[in-house]
Amino acid sequence: MTHTTPTAATSASPPPRGEGMGVGGVLLALALTTPALAQVIPTGTPAADILLSQAIAEHRVFLTCSALDPALHQQILTNWQRDTAAAAAILKTHNVPPEAIAAFTTAADPKALMPTEDTPWAEVKGLCDTHPDWQQRYFQFNLILLDLKLPAAFE
Repeated sequence: MTHTTPTAATSASPPPRGEGMGVGGVLLALALTTPALAQVIPTGTPAADILLSQAIAEHRVFLTCSALDPALHQQILTNWQRDTAAAAAILKTHNVPPEAIAAFTTAADPKALMPTEDTPWAEVKGLCDTHPDWQQRYFQFNLILLDLKLPAAFE
């Protein structure tokens, strides 16, 4: 999978490499989600389930917080759609039940990750304020790339 190379970063200190959002960040992102949050059905491999859930949570932040920058938002959206398509193919090759793959693709749908239009701005800002380094993390590829990490979850 090819990801578009980001053009700039705006934060001072780099986060730890390969750490993703961490459990606390995942829980916070899930707490500030839209009411229609789809749930990931277990794939049969707990490591894959955790990885999928963490990737969804961190991309909720990336997609939401980039919404005011159309070019960056489109880049993140395009990369996420490629990554989720690759992940669905990986899940299929590992004989994950079709209903679990469908649940993942529903939960990972960008429309499900973005806040609804009636979400108060304070909630959106609150989510982004709790992840002030989101842009730097994205530009440094300090995120879960499912096409790279998911196969290892099935080993």
